[in-house]
Amino acid sequence: MLDTGIVNVHNKPMADQCSELFELRQQAHYYKAQHGRACEREALWKEEAGQLEDVVRSQKRRINQLSEALEALKAKVAWLTRQLFGNRSEKSPTPDSGEGKEHPGENQEEEAEGEHAKPDVPADRQKRKRGQQPGKRSSGRTRHTELPIEEIMVDVPELERLCPECGLPADVPCGTADSEVVHIEVKVIRKVYKRKRYRRQCHCKGRPRIVTAPVPPKLFPKGKYSTGFWAWVLEQKYLFQVPMHRALKMLELQGLDVSQGTVTDNLKRIGELVQPLYACILERARNAKHWHMDETRWKVFEELAGKKGHRWWLWIVVTRDTCVYLLDPARSSDVPKNFLGENPEGIISADRYSAYKCLLSDLLAIAFCWVHVRRDFCRIRDGHPKLRGWAAAWVERIDTLFHCNSERADARPDPKEFGEHDEKLRARMAAIAQVRDEELAGGHLHAAARKALESMKNHWDGLNIFVDNPDIPMDNNRAERGIRNPVIGRKNYYGSGSVWSGTFSVMMFTLFQTLLLNKVNPHDFLLAYLDACARNKGHPPENLDEFLPWNFEEKRKRAA
Repeated sequence: MLDTGIVNVHNKPMADQCSELFELRQQAHYYKAQHGRACEREALWKEEAGQLEDVVRSQKRRINQLSEALEALKAKVAWLTRQLFGNRSEKSPTPDSGEGKEHPGENQEEEAEGEHAKPDVPADRQKRKRGQQPGKRSSGRTRHTELPIEEIMVDVPELERLCPECGLPADVPCGTADSEVVHIEVKVIRKVYKRKRYRRQCHCKGRPRIVTAPVPPKLFPKGKYSTGFWAWVLEQKYLFQVPMHRALKMLELQGLDVSQGTVTDNLKRIGELVQPLYACILERARNAKHWHMDETRWKVFEELAGKKGHRWWLWIVVTRDTCVYLLDPARSSDVPKNFLGENPEGIISADRYSAYKCLLSDLLAIAFCWVHVRRDFCRIRDGHPKLRGWAAAWVERIDTLFHCNSERADARPDPKEFGEHDEKLRARMAAIAQVRDEELAGGHLHAAARKALESMKNHWDGLNIFVDNPDIPMDNNRAERGIRNPVIGRKNYYGSGSVWSGTFSVMMFTLFQTLLLNKVNPHDFLLAYLDACARNKGHPPENLDEFLPWNFEEKRKRAA
């Protein structure tokens, strides 16, 4: 009988081969499952690694943002610290002074990088020190010959006129030995007008029997204070920025007790007298072709419907012969728009505040202030130690630009010399624009440096106006100086207690600063104007044109 068992090539039975195949298949499924789980773990690890990388990148970005914010805050602290405790002047230090110099070894690398771009300082830009100059002859003591003289005779005591040796008196006059002092005497007096009365000799009907001298003109019919008194009050509050309670305390020390309510009521009436002058000054300022504008905060402590808080804004507009103040609850562009009226034509000198940019038109240009541009680089210089050399070089470029423009202004009488300085100024402007564009194109600028240069580039058209218009200054200093006086008042008495008080304040600020701008003595003007109002029975004078600040000095010359 034949054997039917199947034998493979290895002579293994079929059962063993099936068992081995089964085991191999089990192992394949096991390793396949392990491989799948490994792939899942790898995919999970990759996903987690990607998430971790995203977290790391996010944290790096956050760290960079925090570092930039910390650097910006440090720069702000450095700038505010200098503003609070340091020298507030923005003038560049002279070469001999130690101001602005760093300690040896500090930021040598940054200085070396910025050294090649730093312009040369002209030799004639060294500012001399204030006061008596070494080697110069003194001008001597000022004599004050314009003051009135009160002569006081001082005699030698009788005992000192006797000779201590022989006892004979010194009784032969031989002139005087004169010495003088400048004396101030402030006193409050009562003026009693003795008005003479006469009895008529006639017996005509309808005529009074007693004729009395007329009452001297009074600013207010029933008032008991003179025009000199009210001129003093107005000067103390709105020219010298003395709080009213302090001014009244000064009068109390002189023996006069005046009620605050009495002063307030009469100031309201004086406001009606000053209003026509303010309107005329306002109209003259509107008709100008060049305006300096600025604004600052001002408190008005009166609750108004729809107005949150007490912050108002005090605006200033300075022209060639006027200085106008405006008070408004808002800081919007509507304030200068309403002042200038429809279709204004001319040039405004201002900072880079957006309210002024809204006024730009084909007829109206904005000349931006170079001092504010320079201040950008001063802040970088004082707040970012790594950028100190770079920022100092830019400050020096702008200083040199100011010097070139000053030289061009001084050469106006000579056309040839003016042309030479004009070419020099235009070359300097072109050089500044070239350096600015090259640094912006470099791509490795610090964020603060890029921001300053981009701001300069965006405002370049307005910064370039003074080049083609020599009468337009490079800065807005006239407006900033004009606003200092009210700012002192804001610090002394915080602002205005009501809307009418704020309105009256801006009228008086306008009058006083316009008088000073036209070189008119405010005290003399107030006495003359208030006396004219008194003669007109407490109303503004009819010949108002003679009392306009730009005409007042001519009136006085004609009267003399």
